[in-house]
Amino acid sequence: MKMNLQNLLKNSLRRSDFSSQLCTKPDFQKSVQVCILGANTRLGTFTSFLAKQNPLISTLHLQGCFPIENMGNDLNFFDTRCRVRTYCGLEQSVSKAVKSADIVVILPTEGSKPDTPLGERVMKEGKRVSNIAAQCTVYAPRAVLVVCVPPVSVTTPLVAEVFKKTNFYHPGRIVGSAALAQVKANTLLGRFQGLDPSNCYVPMLGGPEIDLAVPLYSQARPVEVFGKSGSMAITARFRGVKEEDFPKKLGNPNYIEDCPLAESYALNQLISTIASGICGDPHAFANVFVRCGAVDISKYLVSTVRFSRGGVVHNFGVPPLSKLELELVERSALQIKEREQMALDYLKYIEAQTGKSELPLFAKREKLDHELLKQKVIR
Repeated sequence: MKMNLQNLLKNSLRRSDFSSQLCTKPDFQKSVQVCILGANTRLGTFTSFLAKQNPLISTLHLQGCFPIENMGNDLNFFDTRCRVRTYCGLEQSVSKAVKSADIVVILPTEGSKPDTPLGERVMKEGKRVSNIAAQCTVYAPRAVLVVCVPPVSVTTPLVAEVFKKTNFYHPGRIVGSAALAQVKANTLLGRFQGLDPSNCYVPMLGGPEIDLAVPLYSQARPVEVFGKSGSMAITARFRGVKEEDFPKKLGNPNYIEDCPLAESYALNQLISTIASGICGDPHAFANVFVRCGAVDISKYLVSTVRFSRGGVVHNFGVPPLSKLELELVERSALQIKEREQMALDYLKYIEAQTGKSELPLFAKREKLDHELLKQKVIR
């Protein structure tokens, strides 16, 4: 009799364990919703085209000006599971577009030349970026924001400062895109070593722009670059400088590379990595511009991070550096600190903006430099 009772209890326990295993809910979601703000631009069109084919994306929210509706109808003919929803308007439709989005990608508007001065870019894009950030604090406070508006080293701290004024600020949910620099560094390594670039990986430090990014070719995989001459040669190509001029000339300041096709490809890779992390992939690693305490000079730095549910969950900091890389990182950190101050100055400017409000200090300085340059040309 006792044996029968014991067997009965064992069977019932096994059934309860089996049923509990069947009824447990997954810890991570199976797909994500992505919102692309500024999808009507060339960069937005190419990024949307690639994102529509991404198997991790269930819904794609596209926000932009008038042609966005036609583009959405066109993309919806793709035989992929991702659904496309469009929101037409400049800034009025942002609040509807970002709702229920897990990842919000902020793209720039068109019209700026590659050699447009830094301060002019900030004055043109800053108001729009701050307004988008303010609406995200209300309608998408827990989404991961990917800032792609150049200069990213200014607009990312600007978005963070807007979020700091609310109760939803999380440094791991606001990242700046260094995707183009990452793809360029990987490609140059592959060509230099005679390897397939898709199998190459170069860790990054410094800033998100090409003139501030520091590719760590001494830590590259599968094969690092040996010797000072090899590192200087490939870093000079990365910065767009002649080999004989490097390191006297470290790059082209205030120059933003206009490569919408390459950048859209790189952005799609970054979106896939973030989505993989949100869906539970423990190997979702990427190099992004994020709040980091690895150096004392600047608050933000491009570094290798791991994404999971809720954004960045681990920052790998600064690896061992060569003498050349250490010097480049120090110089980049000093410039990043100046750009962080530009973000603070611009935020104060738009908060205190009246009919007679003065321009920010960086805009005044840039205007004065431009006038002095004109006088030299006349003389």
